[in-house]
Amino acid sequence: MLNHMLVAVNAVLPSFLIIALGLFIRRRGKLDDKSLGKFNSIAFRVFLPFQIFKNVYDAPIGETFDLKLIVFVALGLLVAGGLALLTAVLTEPRPDRRGVMAQGMFRGNYVLLGLPLIESLFGTAGVGLASLMIAVNIPIYNVLSVIFLELYAGGEIDARKMLKDIAANPLIDATLAGLLAKAVHLPVYAVPAFASALKSLGAVATPLCLFILGASFVPSGVAGYARSLWITVFAKLVAIPGLALAAAAALGIRGVALGVVLLSFGAPTAVNSYTMARELGGDAELAAGIVVVDTALSCLSLFGWIVLLRSLGLM
Repeated sequence: MLNHMLVAVNAVLPSFLIIALGLFIRRRGKLDDKSLGKFNSIAFRVFLPFQIFKNVYDAPIGETFDLKLIVFVALGLLVAGGLALLTAVLTEPRPDRRGVMAQGMFRGNYVLLGLPLIESLFGTAGVGLASLMIAVNIPIYNVLSVIFLELYAGGEIDARKMLKDIAANPLIDATLAGLLAKAVHLPVYAVPAFASALKSLGAVATPLCLFILGASFVPSGVAGYARSLWITVFAKLVAIPGLALAAAAALGIRGVALGVVLLSFGAPTAVNSYTMARELGGDAELAAGIVVVDTALSCLSLFGWIVLLRSLGLM
C-alpha cells in the first residue's frame, strides 16, 4: 500500500513544485495581473493547442481498441458533465462560478497524471490502452468545458455566439486537427525538425500553465468561495469517480481498463481548466483554487481508490 501512496505522491509533487515557484515569483513582485493575462493568453492560444494536437495524433487508436471501454468512458463523461452542471446550477447562484464548478467537477488531468499512474500500476503493457483514451477524453473535456463556460459568460445565454466561440476555440480546433491528421495518415513526423519543434512546443504547455496557476492563486481569497470549492472537490475526487467505478465494475470492466476508468473520472481537475476559465470570463480565482486543492488531495483520493479496487480484486 505504501508503494501506491508513493506513486500518487510522485505523480503530483512535481506539479506542486512548479505551482509553488509561480506563487513565490508573484509574491516577490516579479509579475502583475497584466503580465499574467498575457502569459495565459499565449498558453491558451499557442502552447496548449500544440500539446493537444500531439497527444491526439499520437493516441494509438488502431493498435489498442476496446470498444466497450471507449463507449463507457465517452457516455460516462457526458453523464458526469450533465451531473456536474446540474450540481453547479443548484448550489451556486453566481453565473461566472457555475461554469467553473461544472468544468472542475468532470475535467480531469488525464494526460499529466493519468498516464504516469497507469504505467506505474500496470507497466508499459497498460500504456497503449491508456493512451488510446486520450482521443476520447480530450475532445469531450474540451467541448463540454467551453459549453459550460460560454453558457454563463456574462450571465446571458446567446446560442449563436456560444456555437461561434466553440468553433473558434483553439483547443477544440487542435483536437479536431489531430483527429483529422490521424485519419488521413498525415506524416506529421516525416520532417525531423518539424517533429522536434512540435514536441518542444507541446512540452511547454503544462509547466507554463502550472506556473501561471501558482502566480495567480491567492490563498487569502479562498474564504470567499470555500463552499463552491469544496462541493467541486468532493464531486471530482469522490462522488463522480465512485459512481463511474461502481457502474464499470457492474459491467464487468476489470484490470487495466478499470484503471483507465479511475483516471478518466478521478484524476484531479486539469491545469488548463484554469487557463480556459480565465480566458472565457469565468471566476479565475475559484478555478485556480479548485486545481490547487484538487491536485493536493488527489494523492489521498487516488491512493484510497487504488487500495480499494486492488483489495476487491478488481484492478
